[in-house]
Amino acid sequence: MMQNKKNLFDSYTLYARVFPALISALPLFILWYFISALGELSGLLSYILSLKFLGTVTLGVVFLYFYAQVVRTASKFLEKRYFLAARGFPTMYLMLYGDDTFSRNYKDAYRARAAKAFGITLPTEEDEKEDLEETKRRLHEITKHIILQLGSGHLVLKHNVWYGFFRNLVGGALFASPFCILNIYLGVVILNNPTLWATSIVLLVCFAFLLLWRKPILVQHGEAYAKQLIAEFMENNKGE
Repeated sequence: MMQNKKNLFDSYTLYARVFPALISALPLFILWYFISALGELSGLLSYILSLKFLGTVTLGVVFLYFYAQVVRTASKFLEKRYFLAARGFPTMYLMLYGDDTFSRNYKDAYRARAAKAFGITLPTEEDEKEDLEETKRRLHEITKHIILQLGSGHLVLKHNVWYGFFRNLVGGALFASPFCILNIYLGVVILNNPTLWATSIVLLVCFAFLLLWRKPILVQHGEAYAKQLIAEFMENNKGE
């Protein structure tokens, strides 16, 4: 997306990357809260996290940035598994004639408007039957042109942010769940703190739910984004 680049960067980074990282880091924050009562260890951790370099950047900020990137890497793996390595991304497979989400007439109109808007002819239904993989590649390529044309769109950005948020939140749950288990162990065996292990059990249930339902969550929001992108492209090019 090229339009409103600054606004897109701010909103997408904040809501789709930083917030999921913060939520999935809750087990660490909770552990930090209870460890902070342990005098010398609390002082040492506070000192380490407050160390500054490159001006006013602290080690805590660097950790959050690094953790957000790790979460994003994990979420990209899930995206590849449930989309790219399976049917492909929804912006592509929803426009296949073999998919029944949209009507044949709508798919014909989509191809006609793409041809007029970008001068690129997309495969017909007969072409799709003869060479499905080439059809998928061509549909995937046209999506890039559509994203560039629409920019942030009207609701496209909103759906993109929501998809990125849930994708990264599910990715973060892969790391948050083991931390919850660690907190439960520490709360029961080491610190003997019911609040710590009880809170960690509640969080573990939440993150486990995300992991158990990761596929429908990702598919639902991925398809919602794709449908909005396609709808806005059709609306913006209806007079072509």
